[in-house]
Amino acid sequence: MDVIRYARTFPPLPTDRGPAMIVGSGLVARAFTPLFADDARTVIFASGVSNSSETDPAAFARERAMLAQYLAGDITRLVYFGSCNVVNPLQDSPYFRHKRAMEALVAAHPAGIVLRLPQVVGHTRNPNTLTNFLRDRILAGDPVTVWTRACRNLIDIDDVVRIAAQLLSGAGPVPKVVSIASPWSLPMTEIVSLFESVLGRRAQVIAVDRGEEMVIDTALAERTARDIGLDFGPDYPLRVIHKYYGQPHES
Repeated sequence: MDVIRYARTFPPLPTDRGPAMIVGSGLVARAFTPLFADDARTVIFASGVSNSSETDPAAFARERAMLAQYLAGDITRLVYFGSCNVVNPLQDSPYFRHKRAMEALVAAHPAGIVLRLPQVVGHTRNPNTLTNFLRDRILAGDPVTVWTRACRNLIDIDDVVRIAAQLLSGAGPVPKVVSIASPWSLPMTEIVSLFESVLGRRAQVIAVDRGEEMVIDTALAERTARDIGLDFGPDYPLRVIHKYYGQPHES
């Protein structure tokens, strides 16, 4: 792949005196824009490969080239969004190998910070998100294959921004790698049940005895949530699903 061709399409690199750079146009980039668009210290890198089923080497190479260019620029801080699932050694797909490599690249840079995210929920037309996929399959009456031993962690994109803003604006140092997730990593069977409750429809479940638990260190995220008055109570996953799928809305 000709990575130089892609480099010519990148937005101009920020300087210490210029505006912050929001790299990307998806759910995460849009959510972080209001708080960080005028922060001259920070590059929010929310671009690149987002589909965990991606296998195209060209897609991975494009993100690597873009990220390397920003890290080589005159930056004070670059925030990269990783995946909470990279710590699972059983996740060895091309996507997760790529995410581990990108996280390592950012964490090794003096200005780099990695914010690991689980399944982020928000208003988006992207059909590849877990929650949009479940909503669409259940409403269409299509079969949903559920790995009965798999767990997933849902977090509201608004809460991701609130926690990240608190961490990044604090006086103390920010860890190089932070997981921003809720305390609730639920079995997929339970997540499907929550969707059934919110949508008022039964899912046509095909149960498969596969999957594994999702282990996330949420200690810092939980402390930060308490500091800003964010309620991570036991009904948090239900509240998140209801917020985005419990009433008609524009995705």
